[in-house]
Amino acid sequence: MKQNIKKILAALVLAVTVLGLTACGNTASVEQQDMYDKEQLQSVADYLITLWTSMPEEEISQYASMDKEDAQMLIDTYGLPFTGDAFTSAFAGYEGSLEELGAYVSTDGYEDPEVKGDEVTFVADLTYKNRTARLSLVFNKRGVVESVTLDPKYSTGEILKKAGMNTILGMGTVFIVLIFISLVIYCFNFIPGNQAAKQETKPAPKPRPARKPAARPAAQSRENLVDDKELVAAITAAICAYSGASSDGFVVRSIRRADSSTWKRA
Repeated sequence: MKQNIKKILAALVLAVTVLGLTACGNTASVEQQDMYDKEQLQSVADYLITLWTSMPEEEISQYASMDKEDAQMLIDTYGLPFTGDAFTSAFAGYEGSLEELGAYVSTDGYEDPEVKGDEVTFVADLTYKNRTARLSLVFNKRGVVESVTLDPKYSTGEILKKAGMNTILGMGTVFIVLIFISLVIYCFNFIPGNQAAKQETKPAPKPRPARKPAARPAAQSRENLVDDKELVAAITAAICAYSGASSDGFVVRSIRRADSSTWKRA
């Protein structure tokens, strides 16, 4: 591990020296030189691309996972034109895109530097085995790389496919969660405590109206008249007078009202 780091550091120092020679052939600082010199920016991009393609995946992974303090110490020691975050993120971004990009094929060209305030963005178009990519380096006013981005380019079909998969996954997740919530709510019906609460909340049944006592038959009320001795005696006398019989020959045991039709016939 230490030997590999030493080799990389030596290569970086050599590259920085070459960059200094290509920038007007003197040792003046970047601030004193033209920071928009396309050849100088191109040299930094080419060096980074060469460094990626010449390293095995194990070493790329080591630099991608390098501690921020170690990366900054490395940069300060050898005067590399990168910030600590830009150095580690450059390797991390390339490592994450290795599977999609494949092997390096060629550098197709460079775009003109784009100046925004104190920053300059330099873009290189690259071709890999599986697809093309866009390498963007952002330099500050001191000529130090603050950000490195490697963006693989996807076809319209691939973009639509990814968008469709994301939509299906998102909507599917929402529906699954809603179904699960519905099942949980439905299971509450089988909880004993919940059933008791429902029974308590049910409205009390309306009381039924009391039934009126049925009226006793008129015959029964009339039969009670047997206890009236005066009425019995009067009726007995009337019978005796009508039939001419003696009261000793019969006994009145009950008195009932006859139908009106019978009196009519009489």
